[in-house]
Amino acid sequence: MCSGDPVWRSRADLDELVTADVVALPDAKVRSDLLELMAARNQLDSAIASWLGSFDARGLYDDDACKTAAVWVRAYGRGSGAAASALVRRARVLRDLPAVAEAAGRGEVSAEHIDRIRDLVQDVGIEAVRPADQILADAASTVDMTELKTVCGRIRDYVDPDGPEPKEAFERRELTLSSGRGMVMVRGQLDPEGGAAVYEAIDALMRPPGPDDLRTPGQRRADALVDLARGTLAHGDLPTVGGMRPQVGILIPPQMLLYGADGNDPRTRMQAPFEADTDAPDIAHLFDGGDGGDTLAALGVPPPVEPAWLNWFGPIPPATAKRILCDSDIWRIVLDPTTGLPLDVGRAHRLVPYWMRKALYARDRGCRWPGCTAPAPWCDAHHVYQWLHGGVTRIEDLLLLCRYHHVCVHEGRWALHLDPATGQVGVTRPDGTPHDLGPSRPWTTPPTQADDPPDTS
Repeated sequence: MCSGDPVWRSRADLDELVTADVVALPDAKVRSDLLELMAARNQLDSAIASWLGSFDARGLYDDDACKTAAVWVRAYGRGSGAAASALVRRARVLRDLPAVAEAAGRGEVSAEHIDRIRDLVQDVGIEAVRPADQILADAASTVDMTELKTVCGRIRDYVDPDGPEPKEAFERRELTLSSGRGMVMVRGQLDPEGGAAVYEAIDALMRPPGPDDLRTPGQRRADALVDLARGTLAHGDLPTVGGMRPQVGILIPPQMLLYGADGNDPRTRMQAPFEADTDAPDIAHLFDGGDGGDTLAALGVPPPVEPAWLNWFGPIPPATAKRILCDSDIWRIVLDPTTGLPLDVGRAHRLVPYWMRKALYARDRGCRWPGCTAPAPWCDAHHVYQWLHGGVTRIEDLLLLCRYHHVCVHEGRWALHLDPATGQVGVTRPDGTPHDLGPSRPWTTPPTQADDPPDTS
Protein backbone atom coordinates (compact mmCIF):
# COMPACT_ATOMS: atom_id res chain seq x y z
CA MET A 1 0.00 0.00 0.00
CA CYS A 2 1.53 3.33 -1.06
CA SER A 3 1.77 6.48 1.06
CA GLY A 4 -0.62 8.31 -1.29
CA ASP A 5 -3.45 5.87 -0.55
CA PRO A 6 -6.10 7.49 1.73
CA VAL A 7 -6.55 4.31 3.78
CA TRP A 8 -2.79 4.11 4.37
CA ARG A 9 -2.66 7.79 5.38
CA SER A 10 -5.56 7.36 7.82
CA ARG A 11 -3.82 4.40 9.47
CA ALA A 12 -0.62 6.44 9.81
CA ASP A 13 -2.55 9.35 11.36
CA LEU A 14 -4.29 7.00 13.76
CA ASP A 15 -0.95 5.53 14.84
CA GLU A 16 0.14 9.03 15.81
CA LEU A 17 -3.19 9.77 17.47
CA VAL A 18 -3.32 6.74 19.76
CA THR A 19 0.21 7.40 21.03
CA ALA A 20 -0.45 11.07 21.83
CA ASP A 21 0.14 12.22 25.42
CA VAL A 22 -3.43 13.13 26.41
CA VAL A 23 -2.48 13.72 30.06
CA ALA A 24 -0.30 16.67 29.11
CA LEU A 25 -3.04 18.49 27.17
CA PRO A 26 -4.92 21.44 28.72
CA ASP A 27 -8.60 21.03 29.62
CA ALA A 28 -9.96 23.10 26.72
CA LYS A 29 -7.85 21.13 24.25
CA VAL A 30 -9.08 17.79 25.60
CA ARG A 31 -12.70 18.93 25.25
CA SER A 32 -12.36 20.32 21.72
CA ASP A 33 -10.33 17.33 20.54
CA LEU A 34 -12.90 14.92 21.97
CA LEU A 35 -15.66 16.59 19.96
CA GLU A 36 -13.53 16.33 16.82
CA LEU A 37 -12.75 12.68 17.53
CA MET A 38 -16.44 11.81 17.91
CA ALA A 39 -17.13 13.43 14.54
CA ALA A 40 -14.14 11.58 13.10
CA ARG A 41 -15.51 8.31 14.46
CA ASN A 42 -18.77 8.95 12.62
CA GLN A 43 -16.80 9.62 9.44
CA LEU A 44 -14.77 6.45 9.89
CA ASP A 45 -17.96 4.46 10.49
CA SER A 46 -19.34 5.96 7.28
CA ALA A 47 -16.20 5.01 5.34
CA ILE A 48 -16.32 1.44 6.67
CA ALA A 49 -19.98 1.23 5.68
CA SER A 50 -19.18 2.54 2.18
CA TRP A 51 -16.40 0.02 1.64
CA LEU A 52 -18.48 -2.77 3.16
CA GLY A 53 -21.47 -1.87 0.98
CA SER A 54 -19.35 -2.27 -2.14
CA PHE A 55 -17.79 -5.45 -0.75
CA ASP A 56 -21.28 -6.84 -0.09
CA ALA A 57 -22.69 -5.81 -3.48
CA ARG A 58 -19.79 -7.49 -5.31
CA GLY A 59 -20.11 -10.69 -3.28
CA LEU A 60 -16.40 -10.61 -2.40
CA TYR A 61 -17.01 -12.58 0.79
CA ASP A 62 -17.40 -15.67 -1.37
CA ASP A 63 -13.71 -15.44 -2.32
CA ASP A 64 -12.86 -16.25 1.30
CA ALA A 65 -15.42 -19.08 1.53
CA CYS A 66 -17.75 -17.02 3.69
CA LYS A 67 -21.47 -17.45 3.14
CA THR A 68 -22.43 -13.79 3.67
CA ALA A 69 -20.79 -10.42 4.23
CA ALA A 70 -21.79 -10.61 7.90
CA VAL A 71 -20.01 -13.96 8.28
CA TRP A 72 -16.90 -12.44 6.68
CA VAL A 73 -16.97 -9.45 9.04
CA ARG A 74 -17.34 -11.74 12.03
CA ALA A 75 -14.44 -13.97 10.95
CA TYR A 76 -11.99 -11.30 9.86
CA GLY A 77 -13.09 -8.55 12.25
CA ARG A 78 -13.20 -10.99 15.20
CA GLY A 79 -16.45 -9.52 16.48
CA SER A 80 -19.80 -10.97 17.47
CA GLY A 81 -22.37 -12.15 14.97
CA ALA A 82 -24.85 -9.48 16.07
CA ALA A 83 -22.32 -6.67 15.61
CA ALA A 84 -21.32 -7.98 12.19
CA SER A 85 -24.94 -8.17 11.03
CA ALA A 86 -25.61 -4.63 12.27
CA LEU A 87 -22.58 -3.34 10.36
CA VAL A 88 -23.79 -4.91 7.11
CA ARG A 89 -27.32 -3.52 7.58
CA ARG A 90 -25.90 -0.01 8.10
CA ALA A 91 -23.84 -0.38 4.94
CA ARG A 92 -26.95 -1.25 2.93
CA VAL A 93 -28.89 1.72 4.33
CA LEU A 94 -26.13 4.18 3.37
CA ARG A 95 -25.86 2.57 -0.06
CA ASP A 96 -29.59 3.15 -0.64
CA LEU A 97 -29.91 6.64 0.94
CA PRO A 98 -27.25 8.95 -0.53
CA ALA A 99 -28.24 12.07 1.45
CA VAL A 100 -27.95 10.20 4.75
CA ALA A 101 -24.65 8.73 3.54
CA GLU A 102 -23.32 12.21 2.70
CA ALA A 103 -24.25 13.52 6.16
CA ALA A 104 -22.59 10.50 7.75
CA GLY A 105 -19.50 11.17 5.66
CA ARG A 106 -19.30 14.66 7.16
CA GLY A 107 -19.35 13.12 10.62
CA GLU A 108 -22.78 14.53 11.49
CA VAL A 109 -24.68 11.22 11.72
CA SER A 110 -23.75 8.48 14.16
CA ALA A 111 -24.09 4.72 13.75
CA GLU A 112 -26.97 4.77 16.25
CA HIS A 113 -28.87 7.27 14.07
CA ILE A 114 -28.35 5.02 11.06
CA ASP A 115 -29.69 2.05 13.02
CA ARG A 116 -32.88 3.99 13.75
CA ILE A 117 -33.31 4.79 10.06
CA ARG A 118 -32.59 1.14 9.27
CA ASP A 119 -35.52 0.13 11.49
CA LEU A 120 -37.78 2.42 9.46
CA VAL A 121 -36.55 0.88 6.21
CA GLN A 122 -37.19 -2.58 7.61
CA ASP A 123 -40.75 -1.62 8.54
CA VAL A 124 -41.93 0.08 5.34
CA GLY A 125 -39.34 -0.80 2.68
CA ILE A 126 -36.59 1.26 1.04
CA GLU A 127 -38.77 2.55 -1.82
CA ALA A 128 -41.13 4.22 0.66
CA VAL A 129 -38.22 5.84 2.49
CA ARG A 130 -36.27 7.18 -0.52
CA PRO A 131 -38.42 10.36 -0.91
CA ALA A 132 -37.61 11.26 2.71
CA ASP A 133 -33.85 10.73 2.29
CA GLN A 134 -32.92 14.42 2.66
CA ILE A 135 -35.40 14.95 5.51
CA LEU A 136 -33.88 12.05 7.41
CA ALA A 137 -30.36 13.31 6.71
CA ASP A 138 -31.20 16.77 8.06
CA ALA A 139 -32.94 15.35 11.12
CA ALA A 140 -30.20 12.84 11.94
CA SER A 141 -27.63 15.66 11.70
CA THR A 142 -29.36 17.88 14.23
CA VAL A 143 -31.57 15.92 16.66
CA ASP A 144 -31.02 13.27 19.31
CA MET A 145 -32.21 9.68 19.17
CA THR A 146 -35.59 10.36 20.79
CA GLU A 147 -36.51 13.08 18.29
CA LEU A 148 -35.26 11.01 15.35
CA LYS A 149 -37.52 8.19 16.53
CA THR A 150 -40.44 10.65 16.38
CA VAL A 151 -39.47 11.72 12.84
CA CYS A 152 -39.25 8.09 11.71
CA GLY A 153 -42.61 7.40 13.36
CA ARG A 154 -44.29 10.21 11.43
CA ILE A 155 -42.86 8.95 8.15
CA ARG A 156 -43.98 5.41 9.00
CA ASP A 157 -47.52 6.59 9.79
CA TYR A 158 -47.67 8.65 6.59
CA VAL A 159 -46.53 5.97 4.15
CA ASP A 160 -48.33 3.13 5.94
CA PRO A 161 -51.30 4.54 7.91
CA ASP A 162 -53.04 1.17 8.15
CA GLY A 163 -49.97 -0.68 9.37
CA PRO A 164 -48.37 -3.66 7.65
CA GLU A 165 -50.45 -6.15 5.71
CA PRO A 166 -50.76 -9.57 7.35
CA LYS A 167 -48.39 -11.11 4.79
CA GLU A 168 -45.82 -8.35 5.39
CA ALA A 169 -46.04 -8.86 9.15
CA PHE A 170 -45.52 -12.58 8.66
CA GLU A 171 -42.39 -11.93 6.56
CA ARG A 172 -40.93 -9.81 9.38
CA ARG A 173 -41.04 -12.62 11.94
CA GLU A 174 -37.68 -13.51 13.47
CA LEU A 175 -36.18 -15.15 16.52
CA THR A 176 -32.62 -14.77 17.75
CA LEU A 177 -30.95 -16.87 20.45
CA SER A 178 -27.55 -15.82 21.75
CA SER A 179 -25.53 -16.36 24.91
CA GLY A 180 -23.64 -14.02 27.20
CA ARG A 181 -23.08 -13.27 30.86
CA GLY A 182 -23.94 -16.85 31.72
CA MET A 183 -27.45 -16.68 30.24
CA VAL A 184 -29.23 -17.27 26.93
CA MET A 185 -30.85 -14.16 25.45
CA VAL A 186 -34.10 -14.60 23.51
CA ARG A 187 -35.11 -11.79 21.18
CA GLY A 188 -37.58 -11.69 18.34
CA GLN A 189 -40.98 -10.82 16.97
CA LEU A 190 -43.87 -12.92 15.69
CA ASP A 191 -46.81 -12.27 13.43
CA PRO A 192 -50.12 -11.84 15.30
CA GLU A 193 -51.35 -15.39 14.72
CA GLY A 194 -48.04 -17.00 15.67
CA GLY A 195 -47.70 -14.73 18.69
CA ALA A 196 -51.19 -15.66 19.85
CA ALA A 197 -50.29 -19.36 19.67
CA VAL A 198 -47.19 -18.80 21.80
CA TYR A 199 -49.20 -16.71 24.29
CA GLU A 200 -51.79 -19.46 24.59
CA ALA A 201 -49.21 -22.21 25.19
CA ILE A 202 -47.24 -20.22 27.75
CA ASP A 203 -50.39 -19.10 29.55
CA ALA A 204 -51.55 -22.72 29.86
CA LEU A 205 -48.22 -23.74 31.41
CA MET A 206 -47.94 -20.73 33.73
CA ARG A 207 -51.11 -21.31 35.74
CA PRO A 208 -52.04 -18.93 38.58
CA PRO A 209 -49.24 -18.61 41.15
CA GLY A 210 -49.71 -20.37 44.48
CA PRO A 211 -49.29 -18.66 47.86
CA ASP A 212 -45.68 -19.85 48.13
CA ASP A 213 -44.74 -19.04 44.54
CA LEU A 214 -42.38 -16.07 44.81
CA ARG A 215 -41.49 -15.94 41.11
CA THR A 216 -42.10 -12.76 39.17
CA PRO A 217 -44.43 -12.87 36.14
CA GLY A 218 -41.39 -12.67 33.89
CA GLN A 219 -39.78 -15.63 35.64
CA ARG A 220 -42.99 -17.65 35.39
CA ARG A 221 -43.19 -16.96 31.64
CA ALA A 222 -39.55 -17.99 31.22
CA ASP A 223 -40.17 -21.23 33.12
CA ALA A 224 -43.28 -21.94 31.02
CA LEU A 225 -41.31 -21.51 27.78
CA VAL A 226 -38.62 -23.92 29.03
CA ASP A 227 -41.28 -26.43 30.12
CA LEU A 228 -42.82 -26.21 26.66
CA ALA A 229 -39.46 -27.00 25.03
CA ARG A 230 -38.66 -29.82 27.46
CA GLY A 231 -42.04 -31.43 26.97
CA THR A 232 -41.65 -31.32 23.21
CA LEU A 233 -38.17 -32.82 23.38
CA ALA A 234 -39.33 -35.59 25.68
CA HIS A 235 -42.66 -36.46 24.09
CA GLY A 236 -43.03 -34.53 20.84
CA ASP A 237 -42.70 -35.93 17.35
CA LEU A 238 -39.62 -33.95 16.34
CA PRO A 239 -37.56 -34.83 13.24
CA THR A 240 -34.09 -36.24 13.74
CA VAL A 241 -31.09 -33.93 13.38
CA GLY A 242 -27.98 -35.48 11.89
CA GLY A 243 -29.48 -38.93 12.38
CA MET A 244 -30.11 -38.41 16.09
CA ARG A 245 -33.20 -37.60 18.11
CA PRO A 246 -33.02 -33.97 19.36
CA GLN A 247 -31.78 -33.91 22.93
CA VAL A 248 -30.01 -31.56 25.29
CA GLY A 249 -26.41 -32.77 25.34
CA ILE A 250 -23.66 -32.09 27.84
CA LEU A 251 -19.99 -33.10 27.72
CA ILE A 252 -18.24 -33.48 31.07
CA PRO A 253 -14.54 -34.28 31.55
CA PRO A 254 -14.01 -36.99 34.23
CA GLN A 255 -11.68 -34.73 36.24
CA MET A 256 -14.34 -32.07 36.65
CA LEU A 257 -16.99 -34.65 37.46
CA LEU A 258 -14.84 -36.15 40.24
CA TYR A 259 -13.01 -33.17 41.68
CA GLY A 260 -14.62 -29.93 40.58
CA ALA A 261 -13.60 -26.87 38.60
CA ASP A 262 -9.84 -26.99 39.23
CA GLY A 263 -9.54 -30.70 38.48
CA ASN A 264 -7.56 -31.42 41.66
CA ASP A 265 -8.42 -33.99 44.29
CA PRO A 266 -9.28 -31.90 47.38
CA ARG A 267 -7.50 -34.44 49.60
CA THR A 268 -4.17 -33.64 47.96
CA ARG A 269 -4.69 -29.97 47.12
CA MET A 270 -1.63 -27.90 47.99
CA GLN A 271 -1.56 -24.43 49.50
CA ALA A 272 -1.98 -21.71 46.91
CA PRO A 273 1.50 -20.46 45.89
CA PHE A 274 0.39 -16.83 46.09
CA GLU A 275 0.00 -17.16 49.87
CA ALA A 276 3.29 -18.89 50.55
CA ASP A 277 5.90 -16.15 50.83
CA THR A 278 5.34 -12.42 51.13
CA ASP A 279 9.03 -11.80 50.37
CA ALA A 280 8.95 -13.71 47.09
CA PRO A 281 10.67 -11.97 44.13
CA ASP A 282 8.72 -10.12 41.46
CA ILE A 283 6.91 -12.64 39.25
CA ALA A 284 5.53 -10.33 36.58
CA HIS A 285 8.04 -11.64 34.03
CA LEU A 286 6.53 -15.11 34.36
CA PHE A 287 3.35 -13.97 32.63
CA ASP A 288 4.90 -12.76 29.37
CA GLY A 289 4.63 -16.19 27.76
CA GLY A 290 7.54 -15.35 25.52
CA ASP A 291 9.05 -18.82 25.59
CA GLY A 292 5.76 -20.43 24.62
CA GLY A 293 5.62 -22.45 27.84
CA ASP A 294 3.04 -22.58 30.59
CA THR A 295 4.31 -19.75 32.78
CA LEU A 296 1.61 -20.22 35.40
CA ALA A 297 2.86 -23.75 35.99
CA ALA A 298 6.03 -22.22 37.43
CA LEU A 299 3.89 -20.83 40.26
CA GLY A 300 2.36 -24.20 41.02
CA VAL A 301 -0.95 -23.37 39.33
CA PRO A 302 -2.35 -26.61 37.82
CA PRO A 303 -3.16 -26.71 34.11
CA PRO A 304 -6.70 -25.71 33.14
CA VAL A 305 -9.38 -28.36 33.03
CA GLU A 306 -11.84 -28.39 30.17
CA PRO A 307 -15.20 -27.14 31.46
CA ALA A 308 -18.44 -29.02 31.07
CA TRP A 309 -20.00 -28.11 27.73
CA LEU A 310 -23.73 -27.65 27.14
CA ASN A 311 -25.06 -27.94 23.59
CA TRP A 312 -25.95 -24.57 22.01
CA PHE A 313 -24.57 -22.64 25.00
CA GLY A 314 -20.97 -23.48 25.80
CA PRO A 315 -19.07 -23.85 29.10
CA ILE A 316 -21.15 -24.23 32.27
CA PRO A 317 -20.18 -24.46 35.97
CA PRO A 318 -19.52 -27.91 37.50
CA ALA A 319 -22.50 -27.57 39.84
CA THR A 320 -24.86 -27.02 36.92
CA ALA A 321 -23.40 -29.98 35.05
CA LYS A 322 -23.82 -32.30 38.06
CA ARG A 323 -27.43 -31.17 38.51
CA ILE A 324 -28.24 -32.00 34.88
CA LEU A 325 -26.65 -35.42 35.34
CA CYS A 326 -29.24 -36.31 37.99
CA ASP A 327 -31.78 -37.04 35.23
CA SER A 328 -29.81 -37.92 32.11
CA ASP A 329 -28.79 -40.73 29.81
CA ILE A 330 -24.99 -41.03 29.79
CA TRP A 331 -22.78 -42.03 26.88
CA ARG A 332 -19.03 -42.32 27.10
CA ILE A 333 -16.34 -40.86 24.84
CA VAL A 334 -12.66 -40.97 25.76
CA LEU A 335 -10.57 -38.15 24.28
CA ASP A 336 -6.82 -37.83 23.95
CA PRO A 337 -5.99 -35.08 26.50
CA THR A 338 -3.38 -33.48 24.24
CA THR A 339 -5.13 -33.48 20.87
CA GLY A 340 -8.83 -33.78 21.66
CA LEU A 341 -9.13 -36.70 19.25
CA PRO A 342 -11.60 -39.43 20.28
CA LEU A 343 -9.86 -42.63 21.37
CA ASP A 344 -12.91 -44.70 22.32
CA VAL A 345 -16.58 -44.18 21.46
CA GLY A 346 -17.87 -46.65 24.02
CA ARG A 347 -19.04 -50.23 23.78
CA ALA A 348 -21.01 -51.13 20.69
CA HIS A 349 -21.57 -54.23 18.60
CA ARG A 350 -20.86 -52.34 15.42
CA LEU A 351 -19.65 -48.85 14.51
CA VAL A 352 -22.55 -46.85 13.09
CA PRO A 353 -22.86 -43.18 12.04
CA TYR A 354 -24.94 -42.42 15.16
CA TRP A 355 -22.02 -43.10 17.48
CA MET A 356 -19.46 -41.60 15.15
CA ARG A 357 -21.42 -38.37 15.08
CA LYS A 358 -21.34 -38.26 18.89
CA ALA A 359 -17.55 -38.56 18.74
CA LEU A 360 -17.41 -35.79 16.15
CA TYR A 361 -19.60 -33.60 18.34
CA ALA A 362 -17.19 -34.09 21.23
CA ARG A 363 -14.12 -33.28 19.17
CA ASP A 364 -15.26 -30.57 16.76
CA ARG A 365 -18.21 -28.87 18.57
CA GLY A 366 -19.25 -27.40 15.21
CA CYS A 367 -18.01 -26.65 11.69
CA ARG A 368 -14.22 -27.01 11.61
CA TRP A 369 -13.75 -24.46 8.84
CA PRO A 370 -11.62 -21.59 10.21
CA GLY A 371 -13.83 -18.70 11.27
CA CYS A 372 -17.12 -20.61 10.96
CA THR A 373 -19.32 -20.95 14.04
CA ALA A 374 -22.11 -23.19 12.71
CA PRO A 375 -23.12 -25.54 15.58
CA ALA A 376 -22.66 -29.30 15.34
CA PRO A 377 -26.34 -30.22 14.72
CA TRP A 378 -26.27 -28.11 11.55
CA CYS A 379 -23.19 -29.85 10.13
CA ASP A 380 -22.49 -32.74 7.78
CA ALA A 381 -19.91 -35.44 8.47
CA HIS A 382 -17.28 -34.94 5.77
CA HIS A 383 -14.85 -37.64 4.63
CA VAL A 384 -11.38 -36.10 4.51
CA TYR A 385 -10.42 -38.90 2.14
CA GLN A 386 -13.37 -39.37 -0.21
CA TRP A 387 -15.16 -42.70 -0.10
CA LEU A 388 -14.97 -43.01 -3.89
CA HIS A 389 -11.17 -42.69 -3.71
CA GLY A 390 -10.68 -45.40 -1.10
CA GLY A 391 -11.57 -43.47 2.05
CA VAL A 392 -13.08 -45.31 4.98
CA THR A 393 -15.68 -44.32 7.54
CA ARG A 394 -13.63 -43.91 10.70
CA ILE A 395 -13.46 -41.07 13.16
CA GLU A 396 -9.91 -39.98 12.31
CA ASP A 397 -10.94 -39.45 8.68
CA LEU A 398 -14.11 -37.44 9.40
CA LEU A 399 -14.75 -33.75 10.06
CA LEU A 400 -17.85 -31.72 10.82
CA LEU A 401 -18.55 -29.13 8.11
CA CYS A 402 -21.60 -26.94 7.67
CA ARG A 403 -23.42 -27.44 4.39
CA TYR A 404 -21.99 -24.26 2.84
CA HIS A 405 -18.38 -25.24 3.50
CA HIS A 406 -19.08 -28.85 2.58
CA VAL A 407 -20.07 -27.55 -0.85
CA CYS A 408 -16.91 -25.39 -0.95
CA VAL A 409 -14.81 -28.53 -0.64
CA HIS A 410 -16.66 -30.77 -3.09
CA GLU A 411 -17.82 -28.25 -5.69
CA GLY A 412 -15.61 -25.23 -4.97
CA ARG A 413 -12.20 -26.99 -5.12
CA TRP A 414 -11.10 -25.82 -1.67
CA ALA A 415 -8.90 -28.43 0.03
CA LEU A 416 -8.82 -29.66 3.63
CA HIS A 417 -6.04 -31.41 5.52
CA LEU A 418 -6.49 -33.03 8.92
CA ASP A 419 -3.27 -33.52 10.91
CA PRO A 420 -3.75 -36.85 12.75
CA ALA A 421 -1.10 -35.95 15.34
CA THR A 422 -2.57 -32.63 16.48
CA GLY A 423 -6.16 -32.70 15.22
CA GLN A 424 -5.60 -29.35 13.45
CA VAL A 425 -7.41 -28.67 10.20
CA GLY A 426 -5.74 -26.65 7.47
CA VAL A 427 -7.58 -25.12 4.52
CA THR A 428 -6.12 -24.37 1.11
CA ARG A 429 -7.71 -22.06 -1.43
CA PRO A 430 -8.48 -23.22 -4.99
CA ASP A 431 -5.35 -21.36 -6.17
CA GLY A 432 -3.17 -23.35 -3.75
CA THR A 433 -2.57 -20.59 -1.16
CA PRO A 434 -3.32 -21.22 2.52
CA HIS A 435 -6.44 -19.81 4.18
CA ASP A 436 -5.82 -16.42 5.81
CA LEU A 437 -7.26 -17.35 9.18
CA GLY A 438 -4.89 -20.27 9.72
CA PRO A 439 -5.78 -23.78 10.90
CA SER A 440 -8.68 -24.57 13.20
CA ARG A 441 -8.04 -26.74 16.23
CA PRO A 442 -10.05 -29.39 18.05
CA TRP A 443 -11.46 -28.45 21.39
CA THR A 444 -8.95 -29.57 24.02
CA THR A 445 -8.70 -26.99 26.82
CA PRO A 446 -10.31 -23.55 27.20
CA PRO A 447 -7.26 -21.50 26.07
CA THR A 448 -6.97 -23.39 22.78
CA GLN A 449 -10.31 -22.49 21.28
CA ALA A 450 -12.75 -19.57 21.42
CA ASP A 451 -15.55 -20.21 23.88
CA ASP A 452 -18.07 -17.87 22.31
CA PRO A 453 -21.03 -19.99 21.20
CA PRO A 454 -22.45 -19.28 17.79
CA ASP A 455 -24.96 -16.60 17.10
CA THR A 456 -27.87 -18.46 15.62
CA SER A 457 -29.46 -15.50 13.89
